[in-house]
Amino acid sequence: MANKDQIMQNAAEKMENGIRTLAGVVSAHIVLSPDSVGIDEVHVVATQDRSPKHIVRDIESLLLSNHGVRVDHKKISIAQIHGVDADAEAGVDIPDEASIDFKRIRFVSAKSNSYGLRWEVSVELEKGGIPSAATANGAGSSQNKNRLVAQATAEALNNYLGDKQAVAIDEVQTVKGARYKTVVVILTFLTDRGEKVLVGSSLLEDDMPRAVVQATLDAINRAMT
Repeated sequence: MANKDQIMQNAAEKMENGIRTLAGVVSAHIVLSPDSVGIDEVHVVATQDRSPKHIVRDIESLLLSNHGVRVDHKKISIAQIHGVDADAEAGVDIPDEASIDFKRIRFVSAKSNSYGLRWEVSVELEKGGIPSAATANGAGSSQNKNRLVAQATAEALNNYLGDKQAVAIDEVQTVKGARYKTVVVILTFLTDRGEKVLVGSSLLEDDMPRAVVQATLDAINRAMT
């Protein structure tokens, strides 16, 4: 007989599959509470075709009507992205770096080392033939490693931006879809005129650091073009 945790996990997977059927939703991931008796967070990646408010309402209605679960809208996080849509789920090719304007900031490498329980990563970028590298280090947990990669990428980006622009990492998420895993990076782009929240994504294949860097670049390239 399956234990309580397994039963709740199976239920969460069914809910995730249901959410993925909603219009505009690319992928969904549910985080259960530590005691596995409720939902702590719902993370959704969606296209820009519909407003986040409408998607959240659809999720609330679906979970309540199909599963008898009431979820506070504050627990539902919607990351809207450009460039990963229904076509991606259908297997349509996504342009690679070779199709991107050479002047845009590009990923070069991400190299890491472990020191006991600490982890260090160095990220190198290039823009128009000009390299930029930065390093971040901290505790070596799997989630923190992803954040450190994003932070190193942000510092390398800041080398290009000068004194009147800056990038700060807000969140790094991994979202599991029906066929793909997607890394989503949410960052704040600061200028002397204010702040703008940007979202970038990258399909996760075999290289997590590379996917985190590319998701960060996907976000900042929207502001740079």
